[in-house]
Amino acid sequence: MKSFTQESLRIIKKASEDNKLVIVVGAGVSMLSNLPSWKEIIDRFSGPFSEQKEQYSQNEYLRIPQKYYNLRGHKEYYDLLREIFDLDLKSNKVHDEILKLNPIHLITTNYDDLLEQAIDARGLFYDVIAKDEEVSQTRTKNFLIKMHGDVKHQNVVLKENDYLSYSHQFRLVETMVKSVIASNITLFIGYSLNDRNMKLILNWVKELQGSSFQPVYLLYLEETLDHNNFDYYKSQGIHVIDIHHLVSDNYQMTYEQRYLTFFHALAKLNLDELYQSTKESDSLRQRLAPLQELNRVRLKDLRHLLKEEITEIGTLKLSKSYELDQKTCQQLKKAGIRMITLQDESTFYLQKDDKNYLMPPYTSILTTCMKQREGIWQNYDRAYYQYKHGNLVVAYDLYKKTAADAFKSKHYLLYFLAQFNRYWTGRTIERLLTGEEVASITDEVCQLNLELMYYHLPATFKRKYAFLSDLSNFYFIYKYQNQMIELINQLQNQEPVLDQLNFKAQELFEFMYENLLVIDEYLEVSHLYKSYIEARFYQLEPELDSFTLYLIIKYMSRDELKHLIARIRKHRFKTEYVDELVSYYEQLLSVLAHPPLSSLMQTQLEKMVDTFLTLLSIIELKEEQLLKILQLLITYTSTDTAMNDIQLILQELLAYLPSNSLVMNFLQEQLSRYFIKKYLLNELISSAYVKLAQFIHQPIDSLQSIIKLKLEEIDSFDLIELMNVMDEALKVDATHLIFEHLVKEFDFDLFAQAIKFKISLPYHTFEERLNAYLKKYVGDLSLVCEWVACDIFSSTILEGVPVEDERNYFLLHYECLQETPVTLTWFWELPVIIHQRLKKTSHRMKAQEELIKKIKDGDANEMMINLYFDVYYEL
Repeated sequence: MKSFTQESLRIIKKASEDNKLVIVVGAGVSMLSNLPSWKEIIDRFSGPFSEQKEQYSQNEYLRIPQKYYNLRGHKEYYDLLREIFDLDLKSNKVHDEILKLNPIHLITTNYDDLLEQAIDARGLFYDVIAKDEEVSQTRTKNFLIKMHGDVKHQNVVLKENDYLSYSHQFRLVETMVKSVIASNITLFIGYSLNDRNMKLILNWVKELQGSSFQPVYLLYLEETLDHNNFDYYKSQGIHVIDIHHLVSDNYQMTYEQRYLTFFHALAKLNLDELYQSTKESDSLRQRLAPLQELNRVRLKDLRHLLKEEITEIGTLKLSKSYELDQKTCQQLKKAGIRMITLQDESTFYLQKDDKNYLMPPYTSILTTCMKQREGIWQNYDRAYYQYKHGNLVVAYDLYKKTAADAFKSKHYLLYFLAQFNRYWTGRTIERLLTGEEVASITDEVCQLNLELMYYHLPATFKRKYAFLSDLSNFYFIYKYQNQMIELINQLQNQEPVLDQLNFKAQELFEFMYENLLVIDEYLEVSHLYKSYIEARFYQLEPELDSFTLYLIIKYMSRDELKHLIARIRKHRFKTEYVDELVSYYEQLLSVLAHPPLSSLMQTQLEKMVDTFLTLLSIIELKEEQLLKILQLLITYTSTDTAMNDIQLILQELLAYLPSNSLVMNFLQEQLSRYFIKKYLLNELISSAYVKLAQFIHQPIDSLQSIIKLKLEEIDSFDLIELMNVMDEALKVDATHLIFEHLVKEFDFDLFAQAIKFKISLPYHTFEERLNAYLKKYVGDLSLVCEWVACDIFSSTILEGVPVEDERNYFLLHYECLQETPVTLTWFWELPVIIHQRLKKTSHRMKAQEELIKKIKDGDANEMMINLYFDVYYEL
């Protein structure tokens, strides 16, 4: 019977935690607050009939109040009841202990308000139902059902007629009591085994449920129940919890102490440990069981399960002798554990997986989400795949379906994760999309409350997965932010701190990615990883790892990366992952070249490609790697885009290559292809390829003959670009053609291009035509003023041209002006060659001071930082 009592306690404790416990409170509890017993109440009513005795029969308990009512009438009957119950009494400790069990509903046959007092004192919310009319007025999900009414409503169930007419007078209350008891675990407290009220309630429910009747539990405080009686009541559907099986000296205790002994036994009961093996070596596997269906967990999650010492870089120190089988080690690896210190101080290393974050599955948005799991998880995986491909509405609907299916099958982990992703997918839709369908989703998302949803999940799930509670309010992201900022602030080449920072950053990323959480694009996460990237760059690590490279591509824009590089003044980085970078880049270009793509994915991939080019421009590349990148650009992108991107790469990298023969051969080949197609095969193609000539600094024999043959057909702008690949004789012929073009028809843009590329022309012969042009097209005055400031022309060229703009006025008179316009944006946007001239004047000091101030205040952009170090910086 003791084992039965322990099992009963476990069922009641579990029901309490699962919000499935109903407690029926009888007169025994109220008597602890000195309220009269049923016998004492009957004694008060029996006065006119001289029937007071030591013991009443069951019939007399009902007949005597009825006789009093018949004799004295309704008013005097309730006057006496008010007199009996109008006592200044307070709720007791047992009431408080009852409420600590968090019963979903309370039922009482008592007429007093002691339960209401206890409920109010604890700030709880239970709708009180003491008559049928109050059933429809409930506002909360928790009820206190006073099934025998109360004095206040003058509907107390005490006399014979009250019981006979109960089903008519309390029709709705009776139905509610039957329903509540039939659908929950029920515990009777304050009743004797022969209590008429308890038996009546049980008969109701038995009639309703038939063979599916669920036994109830009764707390028994009297003399020890023998086996025969115990079995009898058990056959009647009453599982008796005998207090004698919880304490040996029960006879010496007061009734209150007996009640409290029961509640204390419940409080001490640990459901997690109740059925755990007593074999110590097996307990580690049992404790790690909740990790089984999660693909990745955090150190905090592991600490919640193990209560062992775990360092911030993934070292587990075991205080007991556990069995480290393969399954246990796999679960520990899920939390990033790489080394285990055993009880005897020896160490055990788990095989470390050196992840390459630039290879699948981390590029899965370009191929497939992942190997989809079977069964109930399949729609969850499909939804993530759709989300990553920008099909947000499809993803939302799949998450909604997954959550519904998971709840039906009581798979609460999947239900919670699906609802989490449904909520954040809905928030993304709300932010990025419009339309009638979006409005409907927005309305649904407004109704989703993740914290409330988690709270209402079964307690067995919450106890098992308590470490996931911070997902319900996004708190875990803010906690990571604070922890990583604190570590970044401690960084001063402290290796342990850097290791912790790297571990934290990767732990969060893998927790989100491996469990398919759709929050990696949110601003909080993006800012967190941008801070991490910046910290790694300022550490000036000799090599960039694949994780940092991946984060740069995923989270940074091209301008953000260029600005960061400018601030740290380091323009060249090493990495062992160049080939993987190039392969990843090829994947990006391949996907973009094969639509259709969702607009969101198109935008995201285009941003990644832009960032990729800037990243590649700061990585030390071998010539064959650079050549592969250039070939990819030509293969996958349009001519104009490819040429712009090739220029970006070559401008940064060409000077760093130990040998450029392979690249030069490629550039020459592309130029030759262009000329053959355009001038020998007469194809209509863009002249963007001509821009490649600026990176070639020697004549190309294969092109010389074609250029000479088609010299007069080639556009003058292209001729200027091609000067680098011409020998001296051909340059003279090309220059003569450009000069004739300008003489025949003055073209300001061509003239400006010739000056930019320093073509040897007699520019002074065009002064009059340039002056006439400026009088007609004042918009180009700014560029001419720059030429004057650089001594290409004298200021007389502007005779008769009004110079009203302050920028142009400064350029024409800066040598005699004392005021330096450092507060104006245009001053810092002047060409570097002009700043080099300003450096030699009285403007140098003011410009230098302003640049230093802006850099210190964080207000300097990349161009200003470069300007300071390239022009104004002095040791």
